[in-house]
Amino acid sequence: MRSATAPLAALAVTTLALGLAGCAVGSGDDPDSVTLTLGTWRTEDATMWENDIIPAFEASHPGITVEYAPIDTNDYNAAIQSQIDGGTGPDVIMCRPFDVNRAWIDKGYFEPLDGLDAIGSFPESALAAWEGDDGTPYCVPVASVLAGFYYNAAIFDELGLEVPQTQEEFLEVLDAIKEDGQYAPLALGSADGWQLAYNMLYQVGPNAWKGEEGRLGLIDGTQRLTDPDFVEGFRIFDSFKGYLPNGFESISYEDMTQLFTLGKAAILPDGSWQISQVTSTGLDVGVFGAPPAAKGDQRYQQEMADMAFGLNAASTQKEAATEFLEWLGTSEFQQLYVNKLPGFFSMGGEPVKYDNALAQEFADLKEGAELTSRLALDRLSAGQPPLDDEIWRVAQLMYNSGLSPEEATAELQAGLDSWYTPAQ
Repeated sequence: MRSATAPLAALAVTTLALGLAGCAVGSGDDPDSVTLTLGTWRTEDATMWENDIIPAFEASHPGITVEYAPIDTNDYNAAIQSQIDGGTGPDVIMCRPFDVNRAWIDKGYFEPLDGLDAIGSFPESALAAWEGDDGTPYCVPVASVLAGFYYNAAIFDELGLEVPQTQEEFLEVLDAIKEDGQYAPLALGSADGWQLAYNMLYQVGPNAWKGEEGRLGLIDGTQRLTDPDFVEGFRIFDSFKGYLPNGFESISYEDMTQLFTLGKAAILPDGSWQISQVTSTGLDVGVFGAPPAAKGDQRYQQEMADMAFGLNAASTQKEAATEFLEWLGTSEFQQLYVNKLPGFFSMGGEPVKYDNALAQEFADLKEGAELTSRLALDRLSAGQPPLDDEIWRVAQLMYNSGLSPEEATAELQAGLDSWYTPAQ
C-alpha cells in the first residue's frame, strides 16, 4: 500500500540498511556458495520470510543463501535509490508499481526479464504494473491487494440486514443502521485523504467509469475527469458522507479499524491487507464488493498490483538471483506466500487455495468482476501536481467542506491539464 506520507527524504536512514544490502558475495566456507540480499519495504514480514519462505527456497536450491534486508516503507524509495546509485544495492529488489518503477527502469536499475520462464506464469494484466514503456517485463509479480467492505455479521443478523446487491440497496442498508442508532453505519473518517481515495472512491467509482475503460481513457486522453461517468463516480463516493460517525473529520485510518473491531460500527471500507487486524477481536466478519447500480450490471473490483521483485542490473550474482526469481513464479511459492500473509493474493495464472476463510471471501470477489487498478497511479501521477495526491486532497474537501462532485472533477482535470499531455 502506498504510504500517505511517502517522503523521498532522510538519506541518513539509508546507511542503516547498507550493512544488510549490497551485491552478493561468497557465503560460508563453500567457495561455490553465494548469498543474495533481498531488498523490500516489508519490515513487518521479516519473521515470515526468515522462518518460512527463505528456508523453503534454500532447501531446494543448495548453495544459495538469501538475506532479508527490509527498509521502512516510508524511507524505501530514497534508500533503494541511494544504495543502487552508490553500488551497494540488493541483488533482488522489491518493485514499486507503475510510475515509480517506470522511473527506476529508465534509470537502468533493473535487468530485463523477458527471457525468464517465470514471466510466462502471469497474465499480461499482472505484469503491466512493472513493464517498461516498450512492454518489456522487469519484475516478477508477487502479490496484489483487494478493496472491499468488511461487515459485522452479528450486527447484520441483529438488524435483519442482507449483503447489498445494488447501490440503492447499499444505501438502504446504511439507512437502516443509522435509523437503529446503536452503531455507526460506516467506520469511516476523513482525517487521512489516502484512504478516502483508495478504500472508497477507487472502490465505488469504477462501477460508474467502467473500470479499466475509464482509467485507460484518462491515460490516452480519450476521456476526461469532467466526463459524466467520472462525475457520477465522484457522486457515488459523495453519497456516503451522511453515514459517517460523529467527528469523522478527525477520525484516522487507525481509528476506523478500532471502531469496527470494537463492534461500534457495522461496515468498514478497507483493503484486504487488514484481514488479520479486523478479525483480531474475534468478530464474525464477512466482506462484499462495491455493488453496481442495478442487478445484472457488470461489476468492477479494485485489484491493486502491490508487490513484485526485480533483478538489480548491477548484481554480481545474476545467475543465483535469476534462480530465485524463477522460483517466485512457481505454485510452491505462491501457495506458501499467500497463506502466510492473509490478505495478499497471487497474481499467477494457476488457481491458489486460501486457507484463511476471509481471504477466500475476498478472492471470490474477483469472480464475475472486471478487475481494475487504482485510478491515478499509472502515468497520471508522474508530474506535478500528481493526480493521486490531488484526489486525496479533493476527497477530503468533498467530505469536510462540501466540495461538489462537479467542482472536484473540474479542479482535478485542471491540475492534470497543467502538465499531462497524453501523446507524451
